[in-house]
Amino acid sequence: MWMDHRAVSQAERINGTQHGVLNYVGGVMSVEMQPPKLMWIKENLRESCLEKAGCFFDLPDFLSWKATGVTARSLCSLMCKWTYSSDKGWDDSFWNMIGLEDLVVDKYAKIGNGRPWPTAGGLDCLSLMGFPCFRIFVKGVIGTDVRGHNLPCENQPITSRFAVIGGTSSCHMGVSQDPIFVPGVWGPYYSAMVPGFWLNEGGQSATGKLFRMHSSHAHYPEVVPIVELAFC
Repeated sequence: MWMDHRAVSQAERINGTQHGVLNYVGGVMSVEMQPPKLMWIKENLRESCLEKAGCFFDLPDFLSWKATGVTARSLCSLMCKWTYSSDKGWDDSFWNMIGLEDLVVDKYAKIGNGRPWPTAGGLDCLSLMGFPCFRIFVKGVIGTDVRGHNLPCENQPITSRFAVIGGTSSCHMGVSQDPIFVPGVWGPYYSAMVPGFWLNEGGQSATGKLFRMHSSHAHYPEVVPIVELAFC
């Protein structure tokens, strides 16, 4: 639930630690990431959800679990939102420092222990979603396909391309052969989107969401036809 911004104070406290994992999220952890949300749950709910919950998921991993019954996580999700490292795994000192030692004690069973899978493998059928049986269920990632659309970048190296993924928010994605650390820009994440390349991500938290202007706004009648045309 990335749009849930209740954990602002928790995110500020995490950033105050200046822990090394923050180097891989542009130096500042966003309230939209998962560690501050888990802190908020632990500190604000009457009954400990951390103890009672079976698992915590990002939406792509939740959907694959619902479809297959397997809790394997997307490497992309864990690196981009949870501070998982593709080469070092979880950093116990980080979770202990922010008061979520519960996750360390149970060996990260609730958020993804062991190396995450790029796919969920040969699994159950998607009968609950009305689909026939499939042998492979591919897990979701942050990314887009820019091939086959007669784009100017079609024959250029992937490291010279820049993808903008638009929706409720916008993600600006670029990959490089070597890690690039940019203050305020998420990443670098190794193999999070394209295997063997480092990913950096910037973006806008509200893009399409901005078009849901209140009907009382003076320019609302002018905006609605434009939006409808854009999404036809």
